[in-house]
Amino acid sequence: MKWITVIIISISLLLSCSKKPSPPTTPTEAPVPENNSLESMNVSSVDLYHHDPRPTFGETRKPTLWLHAEKFAVIDENTWKVEDVHAVIYDAQSDTENIKLSAKEGIFEKMSKASLSGNVEAQMSNMTFKTESIEWNNRTETEPAKIWSHGQIELQGTDVQLHSSSLLIYPETKEFELEEVSGQLPLVIRSAT
Repeated sequence: MKWITVIIISISLLLSCSKKPSPPTTPTEAPVPENNSLESMNVSSVDLYHHDPRPTFGETRKPTLWLHAEKFAVIDENTWKVEDVHAVIYDAQSDTENIKLSAKEGIFEKMSKASLSGNVEAQMSNMTFKTESIEWNNRTETEPAKIWSHGQIELQGTDVQLHSSSLLIYPETKEFELEEVSGQLPLVIRSAT
């Protein structure tokens, strides 16, 4: 009988010391944002680039255009809508700043072009061009880069003030063409030597 008492006490001690299973708890979930779409994202400031498409033969590829926008929206994988724009067009040979641009807004297309509008201002050397809309086409393997206007242009520089119906700039050669021009230019007469 002693053994039976010892076994019963041992079993009751084991049962009383064992842990009772607790009811399962549900894990706490992190709060999920109500609107998780791209439209709800608040992003600002982007830098976009165009590069010279010609082969570099192992050299570092320098940009032909750098465009900085304070606000942007992605239209598709190759197109961006940009606002409050500042851009620089670089000299392909020396990598120096050739033309500086600013505008209220624009459209940037990957590798090919950029269209800027709204108080567009372009500075080249000591000249400033002002217009409402301008287009940049990046260089291709066969065609040079170019900039052209979509309306009236005002050109100001040292002793120069011109108005034109259109503008075409070749940034690589720093040459430009104006049509239907009116304004003032200094007259310089050189004597034959």
